[in-house]
Amino acid sequence: MTLQEFELWLSPILPVRIITHIQQHHTYIPSYTYFNGSNHLDLQNSIRDYHVRHKGFRGIGQHFTTFPDGLIMTGRSMERDPACINRQNQGGICLEHLGNFDLGNDEMRIDQQETIVGMTAGLCRHFSLPLNTDSIVYHHWFDLDTGERNNGRENNKTC
Repeated sequence: MTLQEFELWLSPILPVRIITHIQQHHTYIPSYTYFNGSNHLDLQNSIRDYHVRHKGFRGIGQHFTTFPDGLIMTGRSMERDPACINRQNQGGICLEHLGNFDLGNDEMRIDQQETIVGMTAGLCRHFSLPLNTDSIVYHHWFDLDTGERNNGRENNKTC
């Protein structure tokens, strides 16, 4: 869906669980090299399959995936916490951004960038979340083993 379609889709959504923050991630793999402009569903299915078969999740970990062309695909039910940041998932909504945005790899396209900013703003408005670094968090800020927030100092993903 487009950002405008996302906002219409989101408007009636009121999950029973309390939403406290939005998690930002990048896929690393698949990266932009895997995206051909028409394989959104195939890539989403490959992410889900990886999460189920290799990570042991009950389904895809994220609620939404953004693609280089700015389109959005839904994933995990909004009624469920994400499976994305060790010990930090309760109350979260996970946005997974297709691409490897580590230095020297994919350069985020403007369409995807605008979608990410628009989605994040829309989710913050919808769930009355303040615009701060407690409500909008990056996987990179949390220790992979303990889940402690260390702002990227040690044992962190590159998101």
